[in-house]
Amino acid sequence: MGQYRQLLVLLTEVDPHSAALRRGLALAHVSGASVHVLGLFEPSEEHLLREERLNEADIKRQYEVYRERLAALVERHRNSGVALTVDSLHADDIRSQAIDYINELQPDMVIKDSEAAATLVRLFSTPLDCALMRGCKGVTQFVPAAAVSLPQRILVAVDTAFSETPAIQEHFNRGLIRAAQALALQCDAQLHLLSAYNLAGVFASDMNVTQAWIDEMREALQEPFAELADAEGVAADRRHFIEGGPVQVIREQVAALDIDAVVMGVVQPKGLDKLLGDTTERIVGRPPCSVLAVHPEAAETWEPSPCN
Repeated sequence: MGQYRQLLVLLTEVDPHSAALRRGLALAHVSGASVHVLGLFEPSEEHLLREERLNEADIKRQYEVYRERLAALVERHRNSGVALTVDSLHADDIRSQAIDYINELQPDMVIKDSEAAATLVRLFSTPLDCALMRGCKGVTQFVPAAAVSLPQRILVAVDTAFSETPAIQEHFNRGLIRAAQALALQCDAQLHLLSAYNLAGVFASDMNVTQAWIDEMREALQEPFAELADAEGVAADRRHFIEGGPVQVIREQVAALDIDAVVMGVVQPKGLDKLLGDTTERIVGRPPCSVLAVHPEAAETWEPSPCN
């Protein structure tokens, strides 16, 4: 039995070269899962030069064309050996409708093409990818255009810094690792574990005292990381405990380790001190590789199944 039973591929554009569709089909082949393709239709303004708004007839015509193209795209893969279904959404509030659709369907994973969001867009509005991460209470994978079909090196980023609720933090971290293990098992991929720490605020007038404090703090921070890695069976040469800001460290390690997919938490669980969600949204907004975003409710119960 594979790790997944049903995969949902979200398409905002009918693109035959969609990396998300390619990833979904590849995962379905190795897991035996079915693939449900959901098209998210938003009408395009064709008459802006004439300062006219699209009327209902224009929108209906565009939607029918979209549905026909989407059906034709899915039809091309009917003989691939994967069980395929297709649907489309057209609503005034497409984001809300998509999130409701996903939460009702409850697929094992949602897969979508990455959409890089500019800084100003993130400041003044919520990009679609971030809205989906926040609203979908499962596992969402964002795939950039140049991604390989199946990831071969997977990095899971956890936070093992001091917390007022260490039990909640540990439980969430273990959920992230197990979601990463499930993907790694299915793809026969290497799994790496990363935690970033920051000691920039540790200082004293005596540099010898400062260095002693830094060494002591680092050891104290590394202890729960090592315990977590031991408990989850992560090989010693695939553990990375690195000083620096989490976004910078993640990007550097993705490049250094030639990572194909990074696994991160989405929404900050109640009681955690770190804004994990903010870090994940910044990575997804400018992804260095595929990103597997795990909602806390999914992390609560995730248990990888053994693969044949």
